[in-house]
Amino acid sequence: MDSTSIRDQIGRVLRSQSFANKGQLRKLLEILFQNMNSQSSLKPDQVIKELWPEETRTKRSADVATEMNRLRRSLDAYYEGEGKNDPVRINLPNRSVSAADGTQEKRWIIAKPRGTIEENLPHAQDNPRRSLKRMIQTAASIIVLLAACFIFFRNLTIHDRPWSGRLDGATLSVLNEEGKPLWSKSFPDGFWPDYYGQGVAPRIRFADLEGKGHASVLFLYHSALNPRSHSSVLICYSDTGKELWRWAPGRDLPELEGSPATFRTLGLAVLKPKEKNSPRIVVSSYHDPSFPHQIAILDPDGKKLSEYWHSGHLDHLTLADIQGDGQEEIVATGISNGYRQATLVVLDPNQVFGASTEAARPEIQLHGMGVAAEKMRLLFPRSDLNQALSVYNMGEEATVDHGRIRFSVRECLQLSGCLIWYEFDRYFRLQSAMADDQFRSAHAEFYLKSKNPHPFTKGEEAAFQKIRCLVGCTTEFLPIEIH
Repeated sequence: MDSTSIRDQIGRVLRSQSFANKGQLRKLLEILFQNMNSQSSLKPDQVIKELWPEETRTKRSADVATEMNRLRRSLDAYYEGEGKNDPVRINLPNRSVSAADGTQEKRWIIAKPRGTIEENLPHAQDNPRRSLKRMIQTAASIIVLLAACFIFFRNLTIHDRPWSGRLDGATLSVLNEEGKPLWSKSFPDGFWPDYYGQGVAPRIRFADLEGKGHASVLFLYHSALNPRSHSSVLICYSDTGKELWRWAPGRDLPELEGSPATFRTLGLAVLKPKEKNSPRIVVSSYHDPSFPHQIAILDPDGKKLSEYWHSGHLDHLTLADIQGDGQEEIVATGISNGYRQATLVVLDPNQVFGASTEAARPEIQLHGMGVAAEKMRLLFPRSDLNQALSVYNMGEEATVDHGRIRFSVRECLQLSGCLIWYEFDRYFRLQSAMADDQFRSAHAEFYLKSKNPHPFTKGEEAAFQKIRCLVGCTTEFLPIEIH
């Protein structure tokens, strides 16, 4: 299963309502995902250090096992509820139970498409009668699945497809689905640790750019040598490891006032081909340390087709068919510097051009690019806590599932949680706006010690519903359908 589908499913779980108030379990799931390509070497001590950095001496393997059981139960509950239609199932094998041949399970986490045999196999803690029933239900499909497996493995012997990547020192290793190294590339200048803080998975993509059944490898490289003075570079390799092209983000802009055009790519995705059109690559990059942000569309040969510029960093990128019409949209989220607020921007991939209009702060308007054609541009209100502690709030990654858009805004930039959660229908009518428990706790703690002590009120929470629509609406604020 490709790493993009797995990453998307992990994100879907992390941002679900089921996990909204389970910060420790979200962190554990993130740790397991980050180590998915090196599970055999992952030890409980390493999990302890990442999960409880302040309590390392007091925690033991039994504590890890307890958290794994909690996460296993929470995943089961998630898939029985809001995740019942998800295309991928995340499972946690029971590593304490030996297999029939006496071998010990080494994997911590497994991802399988829904409906496969392994996805339907019983968990260690399942009731035997329920497990038997589940196995009987899958028996009817075994012949079809075996035929599909035969075709799959026959194709696999013909094309050993790139599946995942791993950083080993100053070397990028590309692996197949079984974890077997296919080829590697050395980078004498090394890899900047800050850029690969979440591993290589967010910085690599696999896509059939030529339409011939061969998976090209798109890798975002950032040198460890004087990293603040260099931009990241997008490198495209063939499935056999031949370098095909390189592309650098950004360009010189008069608004940078002589500051070097140093850009870093945070978002990388591939648009599905439409009819006879080739796939297109979406690259989202920010200037460091200034405000311009570029979203560029590239063809399969690395040629820039078009670009959109935004005054404010858009740290997260999602491709989704919001309207259900077969047309993917680009959803970019982050900060609008012009308004100092969290923002969500929707772009039509065929209308990616121009620069965002900055009427509130003309001094940060990007010139010479024309007026942008955003489909939607939203601004999210700031809480009184955020206004007391920060210059702006920040939009997190959006997820789109079955016409429902879920999105969170971080109000405490010093904390990983402290979120306001939003949900919209496919027409961006607001369905809910809710503060999570960590925000409520942070609000109570801050105002308990302030000169103006007050509780978090229903009126304050209701104020989050006032989402300003700069582009794409007939009214100044989004319509609300909260019952």
